[in-house]
Amino acid sequence: MCLLVNFMLRVFFLALLLATQSSIAVAPGRGTSIIAAGQEVDVGRTVVLWTDEQGFNGYEKRCIDQVGGCCDEDWDRYTTRKGLTHRTMADLQEVVSQFVLHFDGCVNSRSCFKSMHNRTRPSGGCGLSAHFMIDADGTIYQTLDLAERAYHAEQENSISVGVEMCNRGRYEPSEMSRLPAEYRTRPRREVVINGFTYDAYDFRPEQYDSLLALTRTLLRIFPKIKPIIPEEGGSPYLNTLADPLDFHGIVGHLHVDLQKQKWDPGAFNWRWLTRALQGFSFPIQLRAFSEVPRTRDDLLSARKAAFFSSEERVTGFFPLAPARLWHSGVHLRGLRGAPVSAPTRGRLVAARRAEVNGSSTSFVLIRHEVELDGRPFTFYSLLAHLSLPPPSETNPLEWMRALAKPERAGERFSLESGAVTLLDERIETGDIVGFLGRVNRGSEQGPELHFEIFTVEKPPEALERTFRLMKAAADGPIARRAALIGLVDKNGDSQVDASELRDLFHGADLAKRQALRRLVVLHRHEWGDRTTLAEFMGLRELSGIPEAERRRIYEVAIKPYVFWTDALARHAGLPLNQVIYSYNPLTFLLSLSAYATQIDIPWPREGVADGGLEPRRLSYVPSDDWLRPTLSDSKELQLPPLIGVDLQAKRKDQIPLIELPPTDQR
Repeated sequence: MCLLVNFMLRVFFLALLLATQSSIAVAPGRGTSIIAAGQEVDVGRTVVLWTDEQGFNGYEKRCIDQVGGCCDEDWDRYTTRKGLTHRTMADLQEVVSQFVLHFDGCVNSRSCFKSMHNRTRPSGGCGLSAHFMIDADGTIYQTLDLAERAYHAEQENSISVGVEMCNRGRYEPSEMSRLPAEYRTRPRREVVINGFTYDAYDFRPEQYDSLLALTRTLLRIFPKIKPIIPEEGGSPYLNTLADPLDFHGIVGHLHVDLQKQKWDPGAFNWRWLTRALQGFSFPIQLRAFSEVPRTRDDLLSARKAAFFSSEERVTGFFPLAPARLWHSGVHLRGLRGAPVSAPTRGRLVAARRAEVNGSSTSFVLIRHEVELDGRPFTFYSLLAHLSLPPPSETNPLEWMRALAKPERAGERFSLESGAVTLLDERIETGDIVGFLGRVNRGSEQGPELHFEIFTVEKPPEALERTFRLMKAAADGPIARRAALIGLVDKNGDSQVDASELRDLFHGADLAKRQALRRLVVLHRHEWGDRTTLAEFMGLRELSGIPEAERRRIYEVAIKPYVFWTDALARHAGLPLNQVIYSYNPLTFLLSLSAYATQIDIPWPREGVADGGLEPRRLSYVPSDDWLRPTLSDSKELQLPPLIGVDLQAKRKDQIPLIELPPTDQR
């Protein structure tokens, strides 16, 4: 399966709400945004709007190339949603609770649109409609604003958004000569729906990728649409629901057709969708990967790319920094201003927007919950050294646009003043939460992301095979584990400096690096306010160091980045003692993806032994590693094309009109 990628920014608010079709001022041409209640929302895939020259306009009142019957009159192919009193996003969010999937029985979106637009409605009138069509090449066509009630799913129309995915549906050998050539090799499978067996065509990978992007966007827009499908006994339920209006999530037309005649979306892979919605994304592009893959070969390739990206750095390795300070994350290099994405769905619980001496101290903290071994498992991701535009109605980040509302002036003021701001914003996998900022500190210079993952509870059984636990809760801000220090320390002075870290991560001893990649450390987070200046100055390891030097290290390496307070702990569900389990975040994401897709990726057996203290005091601290800039490679980072990038939209005259009898009924 190709990866969902290319989240390029076009997200901004339109000044006016949609009153009629003519009131929208959307520039024509290729974009990646859909329209909901007059507002643009980025999807990250090619979108063609009804207002675009190459779009399909669901507001047209006349049939296409057809006369007679209902086509001799003007008809609206949409109506007003029941319960939608105002055409605002807030009101629309209170109404919409379903996403309905269809196949169209056609082979391209041009044919699909004409078929819908000219069809007689069972209830009388001319024309059916759906908010979206997804063509065979993955292009998303939007025909109506989501504020409209489209005619696509009977009694569900007022509460749902509908999408028609181009797919012939039922396999019929006699019509093969009329279908595009790719249907000769398109996968098929048997599917049993409402007790009837169908030999049906599957969908193309490009369509799955676009549907996933669209689904994630709708989940973000509409809180009442849950990331669930109808299931029975842990398997997709492929029968009509007893009470379709009571289900708030993602359904097929088959689930809501009370006459039990509809069987679309046919051979759609429901299990893939549920796994993908709980999928994982790298926070920035790592070579050719943006999303964490879901196949074994791609996972192995992504693992290699991810560790290369994090370990090519001058410093910023997991789990140690120079001077034996704990370092709970990894540093990832990228293009300054590049989008930074949420690794999976969750709640953004805290943020800061600030800078100290040219270094970004901005961050977001996200709480995530996944299911492992049938039980909920909570973890936190910290994305730091961000660039965050000020909150405003035109901010490209949705969570910051929310702060521009008048009633959230307190949170907005807190963020603009540089304080740690407590929030509770829903975030979906791959949502852009910030942009890559700059670090200006010692040997770390230029754009980079600090990325870490930690948990309050110990690694669950599902991850025990991957990770090796080291207990260091009593160590304080400086590591005292003899086995860990001995792994890095080359000259036996009990010290760890930048050159020793570089030698380890750039050297030939892969076994040592693999051992550190698999480590999970129980320790006190280094950026909590429990790590005070007084404690740092009194550390026994530093007693031989001049006071001024100790103070400078604290002021540069710890103080600017402290974010963990008692208020944050209570708000986010974190411990007051600030002791957590820190993981290499790349190993963590790769392992979760492998678990979710039931793929076994090999990890070496070697680990770092637990226990044992390093008793010796430090005779010096390599303060230059933190304070003095070194010559660095200033060449622009070059990234290869993203895997799974979608296609350019076609012109209408490049899409053949192929009219075939419907196949969406039993």
